Amino acid sequence: MLSYDYIKADRRSILEHAKKLESHVIGDVYDLELNGKHRDDILEYYSEEKITGTLEATDENGQIIIPATKGDKGRIGNLVQEIYFDIPRNNISDYDIEEAKVELKVSKLVNKPRAGLTVKERLVLGMISANESLPERFEESHIYNKCKLMMLIYYINQEDEGKRPYEFPFYRSAYIQVPDSDIEQIRIDYEYIRNCVNSNCYEDLTESRAMYLSPCPKNGRRAFSFKPSYMNQLFREYINTDIMMYDPYTDSNITESASEFDSVIQNSAVLKEKSFEEIVLEKFAPHIGLTVYEIRKSLLTEVDYNAWFTERARRKENTERKIKQKKGLQYDGDIEVNLPGEDKAEEARTTYMMLGIRSNEAEEFVKANICVKSLHINKKGVINEKMVFPAFEFTELLNETWEESQCYQDMYESRFLFAIYKETDDGYVFKGVKFWSMSKDDMEIMHQGWEDIRSIIKEGVKFKLAQKKDGSYNKTTRGQYVVVNNFPDSKNTKANCPDTLLRQERPLNPILSIRPHTSQVYYDLKSINYRDTTNPRFNGSKLPNGDIMTKQSFWYNIDYIKTQILEFL
Repeated sequence: MLSYDYIKADRRSILEHAKKLESHVIGDVYDLELNGKHRDDILEYYSEEKITGTLEATDENGQIIIPATKGDKGRIGNLVQEIYFDIPRNNISDYDIEEAKVELKVSKLVNKPRAGLTVKERLVLGMISANESLPERFEESHIYNKCKLMMLIYYINQEDEGKRPYEFPFYRSAYIQVPDSDIEQIRIDYEYIRNCVNSNCYEDLTESRAMYLSPCPKNGRRAFSFKPSYMNQLFREYINTDIMMYDPYTDSNITESASEFDSVIQNSAVLKEKSFEEIVLEKFAPHIGLTVYEIRKSLLTEVDYNAWFTERARRKENTERKIKQKKGLQYDGDIEVNLPGEDKAEEARTTYMMLGIRSNEAEEFVKANICVKSLHINKKGVINEKMVFPAFEFTELLNETWEESQCYQDMYESRFLFAIYKETDDGYVFKGVKFWSMSKDDMEIMHQGWEDIRSIIKEGVKFKLAQKKDGSYNKTTRGQYVVVNNFPDSKNTKANCPDTLLRQERPLNPILSIRPHTSQVYYDLKSINYRDTTNPRFNGSKLPNGDIMTKQSFWYNIDYIKTQILEFL
């Protein structure tokens, strides 16, 4: 049974109180109030209807008599704070639990098929006012106090499993402190935000300019927050591995590092002299103009280079034999059936190698959500890579606001590091790198494309089975029908598109498009009485009318990316 009892001035008692939630669900906290203090205003504010929302009600003629209401899942954190920890939801003190100087946060996890439990949202620390100057020194700010020691309570959003918010289970509770190695970068992030605010440049604030502590959009304003990528890495490295960052029983910090990735910077003190971007660009500079072979030869030992070179040649020759076999041509030697093909991530690994990174990611890039993308430009000037973003659920897309949407966060507020390789007769040559983020003007163009996609989903996605010119149906290699839809593409947005069902009046957005996220198609389309459900259900996403189609994701149109790297072409 849950209770209200704990000692606010005792950090040990706070931890023990929080840990008791781990065997309960969200609704149990509401029941504590229902069967305990029973404050009517509290029960009303946190009722399940207010958090979940309600469906519209219609009469026998289909007329709406009670409109639908939108739920507010943000109240889950306040429910835990106000009921279970007895802290008012509009608390304005320096710390949520002032007596122990502890900040209290409730954070949502989602369970992704491949990644497992993942932090989904930013950790908001406080609003940024456009009308109030920020302290010159980070240590004098209220944000510094808030992030010194936080009690994090995690719960798992299980909407995908058909559960309602009151059924979401609590997962884990733990103290979190910002690691010493991150403090200098967070100070730099604070100084960027402070300079914008104090120089009357509030509108210029953007998350892409910050590494860990970012000015996220919130209710039409900006707020101090730790990026989801930053909080997710702390969760993976410490919380989910049961490594304590702070021990209240000994009042000591745990300095053990649990990083799964190599770091670009070994000593954060260097950030006092140079920015992170300057350090990164300096590491790449000596290798510009060299081929992949030359770069690897300069960075690997002779033994490792020879082993890589031999394996690369072996794979290439084996791939060429397979191609000739498929075409019915003669070839020399034997085919190694189980030998992998050519390494498509070879340049990506070379990119990290130039940074001194042995792992497949860099710690700073993961925490800051900096996407490293190796772009191959062939002799014709064509970029061979696709830039695709995480899959989304249609229901989530419709419930988002633009500035707090996943698309806005991934494609506008994120920062990218492009590593450009250009094809020559001697192989691919490294042309250089570029840190890049989208301009505000381009963001507005992308926003219109995002709204167009949402409008099509609300109006009802149209489907049909693809046909050839002779009237026969196109089929996949599995013998299933090919399904097409009316999301904007290069064909259905043309004025002379002959398909009246799929013809799209909305123009093709020059920046953003929507495409299937996976080759594992999944269709359960009652609207045209067609099913292709051989692949696992998680490959599909449900539309408002009940149809289920292959999960989609947003993509950057590659011609747009090409315009961002013209200096390397």
